[in-house]
Amino acid sequence: MSKLELQKKYEEERQKRLRPEGMNQYVDFRDPAIGEKLGKDPWVNHDYVVTHGSPLNDGGSIKFMIIGGGHSGLLYAVRLLDAGFRAEDIVLVDTAGGFGGTWYWNRYPGLMCDVEGYIYMPLLEETGYVPKHRYSYGAEIRGQCERIAAYYRLQGQFCTQVKHQQWDDAKRRWIVKMTQTLGTSQDPVELTIETQFLISAAGGLSVPHVPKLPGLQKLMANRKVFHSARWDWEYTGGSQNEPSMINLKGKKVGIIGTGATAIQIVPELAKWADHLYVFQRTPTYVGPRNQRETTPEDWKNVAYKKGWQYERQDNFNQFVTNDPVPENMIGDGWTAPDSHSVAGFIGSPSKLVTVDTVDEHITSMYQMDISRAERLRAHIVNVVKDESTAQKLLPWYAGWCKRPVFNDDYLTSFNRPNVTLVATDGSGVSGFRESGVIANGTLYDLDVLVLATGFYTSGKNPSPSGQSNAPIVGRNGVEAMQKWCSHDFGVLFGSCSNGFPNAFFSGHSGAGVSYNLTSAFDTTARFTASIIANAHKRARDTNTLAIEPSKKAEDRYTDEVQKRALWFSALGTCTPGWFTGEAEGAFEAQTPEQVAARMRRAAWGSGILDFKRMVLEYISNGDMEGIVF
Repeated sequence: MSKLELQKKYEEERQKRLRPEGMNQYVDFRDPAIGEKLGKDPWVNHDYVVTHGSPLNDGGSIKFMIIGGGHSGLLYAVRLLDAGFRAEDIVLVDTAGGFGGTWYWNRYPGLMCDVEGYIYMPLLEETGYVPKHRYSYGAEIRGQCERIAAYYRLQGQFCTQVKHQQWDDAKRRWIVKMTQTLGTSQDPVELTIETQFLISAAGGLSVPHVPKLPGLQKLMANRKVFHSARWDWEYTGGSQNEPSMINLKGKKVGIIGTGATAIQIVPELAKWADHLYVFQRTPTYVGPRNQRETTPEDWKNVAYKKGWQYERQDNFNQFVTNDPVPENMIGDGWTAPDSHSVAGFIGSPSKLVTVDTVDEHITSMYQMDISRAERLRAHIVNVVKDESTAQKLLPWYAGWCKRPVFNDDYLTSFNRPNVTLVATDGSGVSGFRESGVIANGTLYDLDVLVLATGFYTSGKNPSPSGQSNAPIVGRNGVEAMQKWCSHDFGVLFGSCSNGFPNAFFSGHSGAGVSYNLTSAFDTTARFTASIIANAHKRARDTNTLAIEPSKKAEDRYTDEVQKRALWFSALGTCTPGWFTGEAEGAFEAQTPEQVAARMRRAAWGSGILDFKRMVLEYISNGDMEGIVF
């Protein structure tokens, strides 16, 4: 195809998938009708939480409260320790029964991270841990989170849902209301805690959602249904470490979804199910992963000097932001010479896109993507033996539109006689019956259905309160959503905002982002720890300290965010998915003011390394420019 023919094909496929309801086509686990049936924690040990995961008491206080016990929350805590604060003054609060964040909840068969484990798992050099494989499996990643917590003696307040967070200007404290739930045999415990510093590190992929389609309740009442983030090993048989799902023998299994999660699950289900139906709305680009064990020689070459992990993270980020350097330390599908177009989602320092150059930018991005897209489509055709199935598995959108995926076994699963691809040509499944799933007008009778349908993303509430599902009320009663959705929005380095003293946020607005989120989290955590530590050194009374950016400083910084936001204009051409908020608002005319407000909430368009450079320069200067206290 010519470039023009290809873009026409992409647009045709996009139109098939556009839905006016946007993110409202899903319902998430915060809806009791779904959450009470599908959302219970299958992994929690309540006795352990009572003795080891409940350091807070009603009416108590803590200096630092971090909301979230995954990579982001752990890195905030460690950088605070590096800055001189004490572990006993820090508590990480999480709804889970332990540390790990998304790696606590997700324990499905085949789970691993296809970003190299040497750069994805945090603090390897500090903890002395050597990953068993180049691409780490889920249990090992969760184990590293637990190792970090133990190594640094971090406290976790588990099984605890934050309900409300409000700044008390007289006390110079955040008043946080939360509920700890320790199983059905005990009444929930209501807690009100004062904290001097509130750090919101709730992850973006932590609240599962499912399609809002007719008949789901009836199906759940008559068949086994579970979400991939609540895998039912008791039903399937096996365990995360030994995924021998013997109980699926003789059963008809369905899985909805063909994204990064389903692509790992499908090969495992195919080994055990009598028949597996894979329901696909949009196919995914799947490249080879080339997994291998870590040998002593490998590790010698990887961990060859002090600071090797941060150097290697930066090297990865050079390539995925279309700013390659001569040495490619990673050398995998992410950093391949024809794959720099993936920068469309995360930013790049390669150019500043203006209103006058938007069309030129989008054209150049598509031109850059052609080689990668053709290579991966050819890979699919080469691996999948049935021509009709192979054609249905071909993705028709640009490489920055959905998360790239690498797996050695997904495509070959469709060569098995017991696996059927149910491709819906963009429409998705249409509903459920008591006995199964309706797709393309056909009822597929099933014994069990796996919902690999992803997670809630910010949607209409892009503020930190949207991720934690708890209001964050700053000075003068202003709620975070109110500011984030207004023309008054502003942040400094994506981490703090005027009117929200002593509050720091982990999110994408105004921050650097990467496909290796660990590196992005660490940059934000370093900034936060530095600000708080420097303020303590300068304050007369650290007990009454209240830190926030000045309005002038955050506006000046957010002006720079807006100036770079048109880098992301190519996302507007994408087929819908969570990267684009399911094309939320595509059917609504946007006023210039609405467009400007959205641009001001964008990530840092010049890429994660440019963002990191700014943050490290700011820390090095030590003058706390723009911060008032």
